[in-house]
Amino acid sequence: MVCFSALVILSTIATTLATPVKRDVELERFVFRRNNSTDLSRRGNPTYNQDYVAGGDVIFTPSGAGTFEVQWDAPTAADDFVVGRGWSTGGVSPITFSGNFGAGSGTGLLSVYGWSTNPLVEYYVVEDSLNPPSFGTLKGSFTSDGSTYTVYENTRVNEPSIEGVSTFNQYISVRSSKRSSGTVTVDNHFNKWGSLGMSLGSLSYQVIAVEGWGGEGIATQTVSN
Repeated sequence: MVCFSALVILSTIATTLATPVKRDVELERFVFRRNNSTDLSRRGNPTYNQDYVAGGDVIFTPSGAGTFEVQWDAPTAADDFVVGRGWSTGGVSPITFSGNFGAGSGTGLLSVYGWSTNPLVEYYVVEDSLNPPSFGTLKGSFTSDGSTYTVYENTRVNEPSIEGVSTFNQYISVRSSKRSSGTVTVDNHFNKWGSLGMSLGSLSYQVIAVEGWGGEGIATQTVSN
């Protein structure tokens, strides 16, 4: 989402999450994927690790029970990273996360992140942030999980994606009352996006992600469903 740009251990070191997705330092970078399912039942334990680092000094430490820690010193805008834990295939059931988000400087984001295909979409549900980028075109707002979320859409042209260099949209929900622990009712976001003509396709991986650049910080999160 950033530059704008379940639980399985995602380990991709290419472009933003799961696939190298390099973006300008002004808009986007998140990933989530839908498997055309409306099943709200619990998913299995998070076993997917997301580990994308473009530069800087980033130490990502996943551990048992869906927990991960990341410490970073990424002094320039080019030193972008996205790390986290989740599922290799996304879904619509709620995701619970708990811990801390200690972005000290630069830009930092704590989000549900994923991609879909057919159509190709990169999406974010931003729960906490420091010095966030511009998110794109304002589409509306709604209430979920005790807070108002503002919805944005952005188009990336000839940018890296999970399908290679492509043109794709980004769907972004940004929470007004920031938090580093809570439960995200994912289906509420998907439904709101759909009502605004922002449709997802088949879901790829889905993670609780920490992303940052141009600064330093530390975060620890445990993800469950």
